[in-house]
Amino acid sequence: MSKKHRFEKLRNRVTMDRISEACVIRVEDVKGICPPNYEKTDSRPLISPRIMDVKNFVMVYEEVEEGGGVTMHEHEAEHGYFIIEGKMLLRIGKEEKELEAGTAIYVPSGVPHCFKAVGGDKLRLIMIYSPPDKNKG
Repeated sequence: MSKKHRFEKLRNRVTMDRISEACVIRVEDVKGICPPNYEKTDSRPLISPRIMDVKNFVMVYEEVEEGGGVTMHEHEAEHGYFIIEGKMLLRIGKEEKELEAGTAIYVPSGVPHCFKAVGGDKLRLIMIYSPPDKNKG
């Protein structure tokens, strides 16, 4: 049997189910934001130290409109993307590659990267990174 819990972090309420020690979150229950350095992006942090007691990673669901994405950046966290729907133009350093739904991408720590939604459809993806940035959700 699960119980509903409300947490008031990240400036909005997130409704979670608890199943024993696990947390269950639905995308629809998380308020979207457009983070700094992103354009035309609805980013929803699903699993994060700012929401629950997770310590080692963050999972974010993103919907990106055509032409939107994130500007070139690099950081200490290693991370991965999984494209659920749509197409992404990924740039790693000076190389670019168009990727489509069903593709998983690993970006090592310290590697400059950016991406844009291309192909006319909305890009839907999951991003996971570790370790969590203490200053971000």
